[in-house]
Amino acid sequence: MKRISFSPKRFLGVIFITSAIVACKKNSSNEETTVGSGKISYFAKANVMSNSVKKTAVVDSVSKTVEVNWSYATLWVEKISLAAQGNRLLDTTIMVEKNLNIFNANALAGVVKLPMGAYKDVKVKLFCRKSPRSEFAFDFKGTFINSLGGTDSVKVGSSYPFEANLTVTNLVVDPSDSYKATFSFNLNNVLTGISARSLELGARSYTGQNNKKLYIIWKGGSADEPFYDQVIQNWQTVASVVITKE
Repeated sequence: MKRISFSPKRFLGVIFITSAIVACKKNSSNEETTVGSGKISYFAKANVMSNSVKKTAVVDSVSKTVEVNWSYATLWVEKISLAAQGNRLLDTTIMVEKNLNIFNANALAGVVKLPMGAYKDVKVKLFCRKSPRSEFAFDFKGTFINSLGGTDSVKVGSSYPFEANLTVTNLVVDPSDSYKATFSFNLNNVLTGISARSLELGARSYTGQNNKKLYIIWKGGSADEPFYDQVIQNWQTVASVVITKE
């Protein structure tokens, strides 16, 4: 049998390589035990002015934003992204793919884990679109007092995808921290700048029982939809997010 021999130089090289491997494994083990992570639970809720709409004078309906008693509001949320600067770049996306009834208390959108660290310039994006089951990107319905003092209905919705870009304060995540991100949708701002009278004159409408009218602001194709662009612009004031430590 042929003998295997090591020169002193080769022997020292083997020792060095072995020591480096052990050191790397040790450092890796230490990082795994010290990095840690926290979590953020995402919720959605609606904010409304009241449970009933008070009748207003006819003259008010010409100049004031129409006050709607919203009774139904859903969003089909595709995903939520969170990006921030810190001791490490944070860029994470959580897939939601849920139709959320935002009148349900604390409708859960999902949970995401975050590596520990201090983050600033935290930006959140909410992506909504029509679902594979034909649920709309957003679908709201309510009643309002028309210019004659009667009660009519309004439906606002879209099958077009859109996003809301939001910013929150700085965020510090320690190991095992638990945060709650609450998306609030101020439904009072959905029709900002649209009066009851302009809605009656410009929106599509259908007459139902007892001559009650349903006014529609809904986009599902390429055709222009009265008031739709204004509603989409209002979304930057409709949606907001607050992150609190639990």
